[in-house]
Amino acid sequence: RLPGPPEEYDAVIFSGDLIIAFTQWRPDIYYCRTGHAHWRAAWCDGGYQLYSLMSLKGTLYALTYPNYGLATVELDNNSVVLSFLEDKLSAQTVLNCSTLWLAECHGQLLLVVRTSTYHVFRWKSGERKWARTQSLGGCSLFFNLHEFAGCLGPDHPAVRRDCLYFTGWSGNWSEYSLVDGSLHENDVDYPGRAARKHFVPLAWVLPSIC
Repeated sequence: RLPGPPEEYDAVIFSGDLIIAFTQWRPDIYYCRTGHAHWRAAWCDGGYQLYSLMSLKGTLYALTYPNYGLATVELDNNSVVLSFLEDKLSAQTVLNCSTLWLAECHGQLLLVVRTSTYHVFRWKSGERKWARTQSLGGCSLFFNLHEFAGCLGPDHPAVRRDCLYFTGWSGNWSEYSLVDGSLHENDVDYPGRAARKHFVPLAWVLPSIC
């Protein structure tokens, strides 16, 4: 059983027995471990803020602001200890971008950037840099409003291959194809119920996270 979550947070990340609640553009996070009764607060040093978090193979990664750098994260009591793997993203990568997400596919760390369209980058650890890719090997990625939700492989016939799926703010969702660059907006169908005009919170529930 977990303690009640903090009052305000955008996303929750699970990393082993660690649960992290955070809000974008803030220097602080809240965390607890399974079996513990309380959340603890921790802060970044050096004026950094957390933009996106991702747990992969037992390592917690962060995309930070204002340098848009990739770092590994260690929690030391009330401190968020950042170890940067690169200085910053190139100006071309972040130019005119509105949102960035860390994600993963088959054990590879990814960065998804939204400008007027979407771009996907793979982290090349040996070269310590991001490299753009236009294929996910037939897999598809799913995103909630503020965080990566999961990845489905090519063996799911109801899901288009090499696509990005996003929830929206008003009961809608979208599908972007890396193959042909098409973007389809869809309204959620509630059988037997009238469509709601105000905000309806949505979240993807995938077999990999059930």
